[in-house]
Amino acid sequence: MVATRWQGVVSPLMSLVIFILGHGLMSTLLTVRLSAEQVDAQAIGLVSGTYFAGLVLGSFVNARLIVRVGHIRAYAAYASLICTLILLHGLVVDPWVWAGLRLLGGFATGGLFVVLESWMLVSSTPRDRGKLMSLYMILLYGALAAGQLLLKVIDPMVLAPFALCAMAASLSVIPLALSRVAMPTMIQPQQVGFLELFRLTPAGMWSSLSSGLILGAIYGLLPLYFTDNGYGLERVANMMAVVILGGMCLQYPIGRVSDRLDRRLVIGLLSALLALVSLLMVILPAPQPDWLMTGLIFLFGGLAFSIYPLSLSHACDELKPDQVLGANQGLLLAYSLGAMVGPVLAPSAIQLFGPQGLFAYFCLCGALLTLFLVWRQRVRAPVPLAEHQQFIPVPPNTPMTAELEPRPDVELTQAQGEAS
Repeated sequence: MVATRWQGVVSPLMSLVIFILGHGLMSTLLTVRLSAEQVDAQAIGLVSGTYFAGLVLGSFVNARLIVRVGHIRAYAAYASLICTLILLHGLVVDPWVWAGLRLLGGFATGGLFVVLESWMLVSSTPRDRGKLMSLYMILLYGALAAGQLLLKVIDPMVLAPFALCAMAASLSVIPLALSRVAMPTMIQPQQVGFLELFRLTPAGMWSSLSSGLILGAIYGLLPLYFTDNGYGLERVANMMAVVILGGMCLQYPIGRVSDRLDRRLVIGLLSALLALVSLLMVILPAPQPDWLMTGLIFLFGGLAFSIYPLSLSHACDELKPDQVLGANQGLLLAYSLGAMVGPVLAPSAIQLFGPQGLFAYFCLCGALLTLFLVWRQRVRAPVPLAEHQQFIPVPPNTPMTAELEPRPDVELTQAQGEAS
């Protein structure tokens, strides 16, 4: 019986792994290629920021298309568009053209995530969703890290690596094309205004925004930091894999600690430690021993990737159950705004301080968030521990993840309808 229930999620999980292998390679490949082309950090940041702008658009508006044409047709359309856009990156190497291509690519990627997450929603039961979310997170971050390692065997200056990423997007259609799934009816959440959310859960919103400021710069500019410090492709690939693995490994234990404490305190400690690690990256003499760099980057990734899911859990603690789904949309939007702006702001620090300026930027983000959370603890009492929702690690992809979360008191309705 258990095997039967899980059969429905095998196809989307297989498609996820195949797609993310190419997606993970693509995000770092673009930065490495632009750096090799002597493109300045501001233009590289712009290319990264436009991707997140497209991602949030795709995450919020593509659900209607999926409902109209079905999961498989929608996924095939998005994957085909992504495949074409990736190949265009390899044919036309220009940062302004790439910015437009990344905007469209982010839009299509947001649609893919909505398809995959809604498929898993309808193919699982509330009892299964905790295990499913954990498996989803492991596969997502594991494939993202593995994609970085493909940098070791490619030449970023030719078309071949772009073709490899395009192949991954195309091949990811196959598991879904051979499956069928009922279409979920996505329940209409209670609408919570963006400004209203800042009033109801200011710590949750500012933490989500800060998470975007940090992670957007990590995805878009951290490979540039390594290349500017003389790292070869193999070491860049290793370091990018390490930062993602740190995020995957540390989120759950940190989250479980937050179930027993004021989450604002935990997020504040995380951001303070992130600022400290970033400061060490700035002041330690280069080159640093491999063991030290690996350890610092692993810890940095664990701290940075944990802020968003903690901010969402804190918001769930402060809000009414019927506001949670609407709040998830608001926090995701705050994160996305940060992820759009972060890669554009951080290059200013790089121009002032050189490659180390990226970590000076991370240090500033962590320090400002720490100060804000210390102030919030003084002006608002903590949520009683008895009212804490259980922490669930959540990737900042789409609002659909809120419906996948097996949090108490959040009821979901699903309708049966065949997707073709």
